[in-house]
Amino acid sequence: MFSVDEIARIVVGECLFPAEVPVHRAVHDSRIVEPGDLFVALRGSRTDGHRFLSDAYARGASAALVSDRRAIPPEARNAIVVPEPLVALRGLAAAWRRAIPAVFVGITGSNGKTTTKRLLTHFLSSSRAVYVAPGNYNTEIGLPLALTATPPSTDVGIFELGAERPGEIAPLAETLSPSLALLTTVGPSHLAAFGTLDAIAAEKWALVESLPREGVAIVNADDPRLRARAAQSTRPCITVGFDVGEVRARIVATHPQLVVRVEHPSLHLEAPLLGRHNGVNLLLAAVAAVRLGAPAGEIERRARTYTPVAHRLEPRAAAFGTVLDDTYNANPASTAAALRVLAETGNPKTRRIFVFGDMLDLGSESDGYHREIAHLAAGLGIDRIYPIGERATSACRAVASGRTHLIPRDRLATELLSRLPGSTPDAVVLVKGSRALRLEELVDALLAP
Repeated sequence: MFSVDEIARIVVGECLFPAEVPVHRAVHDSRIVEPGDLFVALRGSRTDGHRFLSDAYARGASAALVSDRRAIPPEARNAIVVPEPLVALRGLAAAWRRAIPAVFVGITGSNGKTTTKRLLTHFLSSSRAVYVAPGNYNTEIGLPLALTATPPSTDVGIFELGAERPGEIAPLAETLSPSLALLTTVGPSHLAAFGTLDAIAAEKWALVESLPREGVAIVNADDPRLRARAAQSTRPCITVGFDVGEVRARIVATHPQLVVRVEHPSLHLEAPLLGRHNGVNLLLAAVAAVRLGAPAGEIERRARTYTPVAHRLEPRAAAFGTVLDDTYNANPASTAAALRVLAETGNPKTRRIFVFGDMLDLGSESDGYHREIAHLAAGLGIDRIYPIGERATSACRAVASGRTHLIPRDRLATELLSRLPGSTPDAVVLVKGSRALRLEELVDALLAP
């Protein structure tokens, strides 16, 4: 990272209690501060980072971005006073990004961002110095924090851009300034804030509009809203898909692993993933890797050794068969995709069970979307549905009552385990719901010895 003097100059701040110490990265959580970090004291709706300045310095912080002089503790060093620490963080991240002569990639979409990011990283990391933003650092706070940790020796930097309300992608893209953009899908996620799918598409497309003249977007052409925007875009777009697109592929198999054949460039991709929806992620990442110079043979080899992301349609062995752990989050598109994987898994005698948790943040159309999922589960022949939450329960009662079983959440693991003895493991249980429901706790109970 920059020196303390350079940081103060970039953010136009006043440095109090100066000391000559190196700075490695920026963090906003005092609990993870390590020696050499720059602590950013952010004010939030629940707490104020200024309250934790002493803790940050005790853990070895080299400096801090602060706005409240009165909160600076006596043991402070390099307390850089600015009007707004978050604005200063963005400016610092943008400056650090400009100082690194790497290719930066931005990925956005309603579903598949993390899997696509992880796949692309895996394809490139054997021969390139790749930096990937950790976890879900894809917000107005997370992305600039991740940027400041980018090593100067990076060849390719790969970042997600997320949005929960209109107007969030454009400033993230401005900070990241990518030259390659990947767009996965447009789906009913955060509809309470956006209102319509077209508004979500416009928000995601802001990433493409941020590209420089020489930049390129790789777009999922199977998504009609993205395809339409690509056709009218003033930025160069490479459209990819299984039904339409300049780069065309076909799915050979979706289980027990995903197999995708790409026509041109010629690629045969086998990856330990499930479902057609992951085929889109695999195709996008492979085409991006080719664009970034990875040999076809290396991409094919690396696809076979990919490790899936935890809690994202992750098959986990249980005494009774398999748990499909898809508890990270849920929206209608991802839930429908997971249900189709459940219906395809196993053999004709396999018992298929769906633990259907509420899908949150869907706005006024929430009841309709929950009914669509319940109807799909019934139509796919899922044996038993266990709803969790008011919306899922109401929907299942309305359109899938014959397959619905109402069990209190705290008794559900016991109920399932009693019905699924381990002597003949032939059952598959899909557990899916929004993150706030913490359904990973149910998965842990089902897998407990």
